[in-house]
Amino acid sequence: MKIYSQGDQAIVVSIEKEVSKDLTGDLLALRSYLVAQSYPFITEIVPTESDMMICYDARDMIKHHQIASPYLYMKELIESIQLEIKYERNDEQLTQVPVIYGGQYGPDLDRLAEYHQLDNSSFITIHTAPNYFVSMMGYSPGFPYLTGMDERLFVNHTGEEKTFIPAGSVIIEGKKTGITTTDSYGDWLVIGYTPIELFNPHKKDFALFKLGDNVKLKPISENDIDLGGFKPCQS
Repeated sequence: MKIYSQGDQAIVVSIEKEVSKDLTGDLLALRSYLVAQSYPFITEIVPTESDMMICYDARDMIKHHQIASPYLYMKELIESIQLEIKYERNDEQLTQVPVIYGGQYGPDLDRLAEYHQLDNSSFITIHTAPNYFVSMMGYSPGFPYLTGMDERLFVNHTGEEKTFIPAGSVIIEGKKTGITTTDSYGDWLVIGYTPIELFNPHKKDFALFKLGDNVKLKPISENDIDLGGFKPCQS
């Protein structure tokens, strides 16, 4: 575990291992522990795939808690926490996400299947076989990066040009799958679409997924589900 300063009011904890569900669990366990302690000077905790940034109010620590060196205090605090604290998760609990693959819903599927020397059916079978987990949130509110994709589908390129990409687009980037939560414009490789709402700012729990959640992608046809105002990708 590596701990280092990020400016004068934040510290980063980096667990230098390959991204995995256990690694995500370790970070979430650490975050849960710190939240439970209700330290008044910790202002924000931001976990990512392999590290976590803990923001603190250095002025408050010095003025009201007689802490001479906020960074050293935070470093010693984190080092004192035993990472044997386990994140409680239910690996058997999967959220199923229905996906319509190909055609206007996944305009890059044909090219990606050809790139991997697969037919579309085989590509979809490989893509939907794993149980994914949410290893990172980002890009847009509630946007889940799903780790666990079969290495046979890894890519090292993006789309040929930027296009309009609707919310609900299932994309591939590098070693991961993602699902867009808002309409956007970019060069994602879009292979499918889900009408499931992943982000709603008007709800208390505005994001469907959180870090560590387990996700199963389920292939369906466009006749199996309400498309929910689908707008196709376009240049």
